[in-house]
Amino acid sequence: MTKLIEWLTTLRGFFLAVAETGLALVAFVLVVYLLLGGDSGDYVISVVTNVGLLVQAISAQALVALALIVAVAMLVRNKF
Repeated sequence: MTKLIEWLTTLRGFFLAVAETGLALVAFVLVVYLLLGGDSGDYVISVVTNVGLLVQAISAQALVALALIVAVAMLVRNKF
């Protein structure tokens, strides 16, 4: 059972590293777009367009739900 928990912890760390790397890549692409503007290339413009569509799709209700989930997770983590 201990090996399973260690393996799951390692797997979780791997997925967290992949998510952080992806977020850093998106942030880098956004900075490139801010620096170069429309001449930054098709890929950068498509990423910026997709991020813009994602931001438009997130409603106020979704933000409140996300805030509630984070608050409950913090309460549970601090309690146990």
